[in-house]
Amino acid sequence: MKTKAYGKVNLCLDVVEKRADGYHELDSVMVPIEWHDDIEFTPTKEMSFTCTPNIRIRPENNSILKTIELLRSIYHFSENFHVHLTKRIPSQAGLGGGSSDAAAVINWFDMTYGWNLSDQEKIDIGVKIGADVPFCLFRKPARVQGIGEKLRFFDVDLPMWIVLVQPRRGVSTRQAFGSLQFDNLLHPETSLVEEALHTDNYPLFLVSIGNSLEASAIKMVPDIQQLKQRLVRMGCDKAMMTGSGSVVMGFTQHEEIADKAVRSLKSAYRFVIKTKILPK
Repeated sequence: MKTKAYGKVNLCLDVVEKRADGYHELDSVMVPIEWHDDIEFTPTKEMSFTCTPNIRIRPENNSILKTIELLRSIYHFSENFHVHLTKRIPSQAGLGGGSSDAAAVINWFDMTYGWNLSDQEKIDIGVKIGADVPFCLFRKPARVQGIGEKLRFFDVDLPMWIVLVQPRRGVSTRQAFGSLQFDNLLHPETSLVEEALHTDNYPLFLVSIGNSLEASAIKMVPDIQQLKQRLVRMGCDKAMMTGSGSVVMGFTQHEEIADKAVRSLKSAYRFVIKTKILPK
């Protein structure tokens, strides 16, 4: 029994403010991408977990097992599973790898057990695991606000290729947010990015996208800035970081430019792919 866990990118990310409870108020445009992990569930006597490639995921960071145990505490099922994860989405990348895995688990258990959870019930569960989990539950482009729990979906009519490249170092989400300087923080026009995606306005998209976390991430991983410049030199129309990083996105409407960039960068970086927004 298998399911797919699709990654995401932030095409715009505005960190609006830091709240009194320590969380950050966000305003973001997020889209699911075709790149995904695979998760396979096999009924067994005891819970177990394996991963391909054979990377060690610490129990406290294993979003799949954390989600299963949270669901067990709520719905009191007794069955155990061997879970095998085929991991394609890198960690500390800004691609929602752990969040997409958690969301896929919630959806799989809901379907398998016939719980018929409402969207809000899923969101309430997902936000307990992570801020990006509610978005990843639905595999639709969305304006995402609050701490990730407020979603407004919209259609995307803008075709483009996205080249994704991760530097040798990742970025800790906690460190990226912790080092923000609000006095001179970039606040991109999220509404304009949403409008551009919905109305097929590529020039507006290019001038409107931005990421409040990018400057602080570049201080930790300078290679992010170098990658942005390199992707533009290779023909991408613009490049920026997704989420809290460290993956850099290059945008183009020409597949041959995306292919050339992937070929040129593949030997130098551990993660280089081309992808598209997941179709409806």
